[in-house]
Amino acid sequence: MSKLNIALVGAGRRGGGAHLPVIAKLKDVYNLVAICDIDEETATRYAKEYGATPYTNVRDLIAQEELDVVDITVPGVAHHAIACFMADAGVHILCETPIAVTLPTADLMIESAKVNNVTLEIAENYYRAPRERFLSEVIEADVIGEVARIYRIFYEGGYHGMSMLRLRAGGEPKSALGITQTTPVIPIIDRMKRHHTSERWSLGFIEFDNNATALMVYSNVIHARSLGRGQTGISQIDGSKGTIVGEDIYVTPADELQSGAKGVAYRPKRTTIDVDGTKVIENISLELPDQIVTWENPLKNYPLSEGQIAVADELLSIATAVLNDSEPEYGAALGRQDQEMNIAMGESGKRSKETIAFPLTELTETERGTHESYQQQYGHPIEDIEAGIDTFFPRR
Repeated sequence: MSKLNIALVGAGRRGGGAHLPVIAKLKDVYNLVAICDIDEETATRYAKEYGATPYTNVRDLIAQEELDVVDITVPGVAHHAIACFMADAGVHILCETPIAVTLPTADLMIESAKVNNVTLEIAENYYRAPRERFLSEVIEADVIGEVARIYRIFYEGGYHGMSMLRLRAGGEPKSALGITQTTPVIPIIDRMKRHHTSERWSLGFIEFDNNATALMVYSNVIHARSLGRGQTGISQIDGSKGTIVGEDIYVTPADELQSGAKGVAYRPKRTTIDVDGTKVIENISLELPDQIVTWENPLKNYPLSEGQIAVADELLSIATAVLNDSEPEYGAALGRQDQEMNIAMGESGKRSKETIAFPLTELTETERGTHESYQQQYGHPIEDIEAGIDTFFPRR
């Protein structure tokens, strides 16, 4: 595999801080040549740490570096501006989640990538985590039968949660019903340095075209585990012949199907190996009375912690797509769809629990409000790419 020149834009963001050490471990794939952040101290500090060149402006970055890939971790409202600018420069893109804050801005990114013949991958990492990869193997092996319902409560929500619900349902979203509530909280700064004075809580119910349904409960305070919220999440997948609760897989013995049908819990086993002093997952395996299901870690030769594997997977997805002239694993279309589901749930709550059908065909009130708020705050229309790339977007 040839090495690709990569730059990270938005080093001060939490995503940037998580991506940099992983890029550094993928030495056979990437040359980290530049780090760009509008805050000069941040750009300089990270560039010195990782042996890269610092920049404070993407115009200078493009003018002075020969890049194959850019890793965009700036605030979500700036994704479309930076991505479109990079696409126009012929640079392939890995963009943090969400793909964009509204569907029209996501479409700007998708169209720009298409016109300029560059690859656009979205850094959705939840389904890429070892646990989720393993559970996908369990479902694919028909251990619990056909998936009927998915519950995701007090876990990550929003577009991340929608991505997981869609994946587990195995169908296309049909409709969304949302219930939303906003309540005050004492002023707090969460672990991701975001300021909150209110909690925006939501409950979403999604129907899929294969008759599967999903339920999710989430809030901005749950997301950060602030104020004691969401310390214990509930993840349950009900199938036609079994259930997955967390990582426990419940299967009913054949001789008990007509006499109580009580499920027996089986817990998967992790096998680890040492790679350069790091304990790395080699595989996750589930041994059942009549079958064994195993997920093998394809990145086990890298010194990656369990939490870093999903990030490395994103970075290798865009690298493989660029080098092989192929489609990335997740891609912009799914990134857009998951954000569409997220927007629809919020829109339903605003419309007094009106069921919203997919696909969305008009600009929603939610998106219109986002566009208006953007223009009021930054002084230019959200679709103004030239103005957007020179704007400072604070972490809130």
